[in-house]
Order: sequence, then C-alpha cells, then structure tokens
Amino acid sequence: MTRTVQDVKFALHTIMDKLVGNHLEPFSTEEIEILIFAFESNILFDNVAHKFLPSLKGLPKIYEAVASGVESEDEAGDKEQSYHENLITERSDMVKTVLLTVLKENIFHEMKIRFGA
Repeated sequence: MTRTVQDVKFALHTIMDKLVGNHLEPFSTEEIEILIFAFESNILFDNVAHKFLPSLKGLPKIYEAVASGVESEDEAGDKEQSYHENLITERSDMVKTVLLTVLKENIFHEMKIRFGA
C-alpha cells in the first residue's frame, strides 16, 4: 500500500501515545509500516533514521487477527492465543526500543551540530 505524508501525520499522535504509555494497545502492523515509510522518506528524524531502518524492517511479521472467527475452549487453543499475544507484545516492545533509540540519537546529533563535537 502506498503511504503518504498524511498517513504519518494522522498516525503520529497514536504512535507517540503508545511510545510513552498513554495508549496500552501494542503497535499494529500498519503503524510499523508508516514508521518505516517515515524513516525512508526522511519525514521523521531525517538525520539519523536510516541507521535504524533495518531494525524496523527486521521485526517479525505478525498478523493481529488470531482465528477471530473461531474461539476454542481447549488448552491448546489458549496456549496458541497466549503465544501469539506474547509475540505481539514483544514486537511492540521492540518498536518502542527502536523509537527511543532514534530519539536519543537525534538529540545527540542536534547537540553535536549546535555545540560541536
């Protein structure tokens, strides 16, 4: 799907809320794709974002819909759903780590420009 600057503009508020913990849902695949587009297009963190693209692109592909039509009562189904939820949470934590690192690197880059290094 083709992304635009408007996609980044509309998703940024939710992404930042999830980053700081104001929004408890994990990052969706669409939000990760928007971040990748923003980093590739130099919309966000244009000085340092390209270093972190492989980290975002290397995140596991997880589909959020886990057998939404059929809910099983057995233990195997519960374990599979729990495993899937853990994968989504882990991927979300990875996105948070990448975003925090990019923010830190961007701040350091700006400080080097302003104060010399």
